[in-house]
Amino acid sequence: MSRSVRAPLAGLAVAVVFALPLLPEIFGSRLLVFRDAQITHWPWRREAASALASGHVPFVNASASGGEPLLANPNAVLLYPTFLFERVFPPEAAFNLHYLVHVLWAYLGARLLARRLGLSPGAALFSGVAYGFSGMMLSYGSAFMNSSAAAAWLPWCGAAFVDLGSAADARSRLRAAAAAGLALGLQLLAGEPAITLVTLALGACLLAAGARRAGVPFAGRLARGLAASLLSGTLAIALAAPLLLPLRAVFGLTYRGQHLYSERASGAAAFSAGRAVEWLLPRFGGSPELLGGGANWLRSIAREDFVYIWCVTFGVVPLAVVLLAALRRDFWDRRAALLAAGGVGALLFSFGFTLPFYRLVFAIAPLRKLRYPIKFYLLTSVAAALLAGLAADSLGRRRWGRRESALAAVFLVLFAAAFFAAAPGGALDRWAGARAERIADDPAAFLAVFRGLVRGDALIGAACVLVVALVVRPAAGGRTAASLLALLALVSALPWGLPLFVSAPSADLLRPPALAHRLQGPGRLYVSPRLPLFDASALKRNPSDELPRSSRVARILVEQLVPATGSPFGARYLFENDPDGSYGFFNRVASEAAEASTPSERDRLLRLYGGRWVLAPEGEEHPLFRPVTGLEVAGRRLVLSESADAMPELRWAGRVWRRPALSATLELVRSEAFEPRGDVVLPGRAAEDPAGPGSTAALSAVTVAADGADVLVDAAAPGHLVFSRTFFPAWLARVDGQAAPAVVANARELAVAVPAGRHRVAFSWDAGPFRRGVALQALAVFAAALAALGSRQKPQLVQKPQVDVRAAAV
Repeated sequence: MSRSVRAPLAGLAVAVVFALPLLPEIFGSRLLVFRDAQITHWPWRREAASALASGHVPFVNASASGGEPLLANPNAVLLYPTFLFERVFPPEAAFNLHYLVHVLWAYLGARLLARRLGLSPGAALFSGVAYGFSGMMLSYGSAFMNSSAAAAWLPWCGAAFVDLGSAADARSRLRAAAAAGLALGLQLLAGEPAITLVTLALGACLLAAGARRAGVPFAGRLARGLAASLLSGTLAIALAAPLLLPLRAVFGLTYRGQHLYSERASGAAAFSAGRAVEWLLPRFGGSPELLGGGANWLRSIAREDFVYIWCVTFGVVPLAVVLLAALRRDFWDRRAALLAAGGVGALLFSFGFTLPFYRLVFAIAPLRKLRYPIKFYLLTSVAAALLAGLAADSLGRRRWGRRESALAAVFLVLFAAAFFAAAPGGALDRWAGARAERIADDPAAFLAVFRGLVRGDALIGAACVLVVALVVRPAAGGRTAASLLALLALVSALPWGLPLFVSAPSADLLRPPALAHRLQGPGRLYVSPRLPLFDASALKRNPSDELPRSSRVARILVEQLVPATGSPFGARYLFENDPDGSYGFFNRVASEAAEASTPSERDRLLRLYGGRWVLAPEGEEHPLFRPVTGLEVAGRRLVLSESADAMPELRWAGRVWRRPALSATLELVRSEAFEPRGDVVLPGRAAEDPAGPGSTAALSAVTVAADGADVLVDAAAPGHLVFSRTFFPAWLARVDGQAAPAVVANARELAVAVPAGRHRVAFSWDAGPFRRGVALQALAVFAAALAALGSRQKPQLVQKPQVDVRAAAV
């Protein structure tokens, strides 16, 4: 079978093996619900799809936190090509396919990068599987819509930078620059800037490697490659301009744009030495499909506040192959040494502040906003995958010896020790028992599940080592051995990798919650930060269950209307809890002030910002809201309360207060001195109180949309029109068609000054940055197409030999 046939068949085989267990998710009968997938990405995508269906560009998510930027939010991933899946597939299938497709895209990209670095086809296949099905990639690919896409593009960008460095002439350099620009641009559109920065670091190293391996003077080729990379960067920025320009317009007043993270926050979710156990036992941290066996356990042993990456394994098969090959000197050529050094360096940075290296990142103020040092571990995963391919090629050229047998025996001893330690009453129980008492509702069931996961991984690991030995031991057939290793790595990844893709029946999640009919009409919903709240024992389907399935929590989140799970059913939230993307700084500060207030002060803030309903656990005080109904969800009693006089989204304020600081403004608006129906607090150099009664005005012909409002004002005297939307500089105001300054009011909302008389006042979201971004993107695509056409080799015409007639006659 020719190489041109083998490569597509191998790719098809990987896709089929991965897809078969996930057919319900592919066809949309089940919906991915792990972590951010359910509480942010799915609701945001539904909000955007609804806006487009009604003929509007989804600039603003009106259901979130008084109106938050949606199109400009990188976490929403609305300008990325997979959003087009919504036009082809049912919404549930389209949503799931974004995640699943990028696992395969990561596999293909790593395979291509390995080929660019000179690995054989079989070894490149092995590298592709090792990266695409690594713990890092699958953890991203099961929960984070933006990170999964960005991580999938990383090896593609790397391959383009290798081409850029090794380009032999201007034509090939132009083609490589266009490819790198397109890959980087699509990665930027995925909306994970930290991974893009990590990609650029990798790209710089690979560009230099490509320039050195080309066999010509290094300095000159490197300089030309770096110059061409500037073209790639320009192309990438232009391609991502429809996201970057709208984001630039609002970033200054997002929470991430305003907040400089502390050392503790910036170094959160770092890698730890204890997690290295997952290299051999991938489910040592638990299984996300079971409650009580995952994040809590990792938090207990690693003392982390938040587990960002669920599993950090490279896969037992790739790790074993690398260590077996590393025993011999012939493996350690320049490529292997540089990859190992790069992987270890990235690993050191992923430890965060545990080691001093991360302080180099923290010293640069803009980089503090990126957080989560474990993202450097993505580079370690790439390096490990490429080393696995090199190792497969190396083992295919040598005979099995005593060193290899000894190392295989060590692996088997470790797995046997883990298996016997996880026996009932064994060393694992003695070590874990006290911790289980602290973190589990049912310690005995928790320990039983934990033992089963460890023993299962130990058996799988031992079997993998034995099969690796059987495959590698013959001296001949290196390509066949590498392909078999790739298949073994893929199959062995499924037992721990598939449980990451937690899903729930789509029919359950698309059914409106019990309280949906109560949330009709104007006003917003405040959901207590104490939710979700549930009794884990109430989730068990029957008493024989050891631990409840986490997929059952998905419906509880919907029933308890945890932000933003209720927005597809019409819930409009007062505050959400996502600190990333383009979440409003003013909104976040207001929500924190509400949480720190007394019950009466908190309720005044909620009513000021348009709160009409409150959903909270029974016993939580809300004196300004009247209980209207209650319900029990998963063993907990919840109460829905309502305010009889919810504030309108557009209202007149004839009495002006001024405060110089945000804290002073919040202190005033939650006090009894402030009257929300006629007062407004505006920024000022000094504190000023109103001298007398305020003016009045009549509002008519009121029109309110997600991204704007229009009203006719009849004012007896000058005053301010207040629009209950979270303030961002992208909001524009017009009075009688003339631009007027929109200012922040009441520490969160918008206001515009209106003179006395009859005036038409309008608020609108500035669409200019998006339009300019689309124009730049069109130019970028056109330029890339020209570069691709211009770099094509022209066919050489075959010249017929000219016959000299006179010579022929002689």
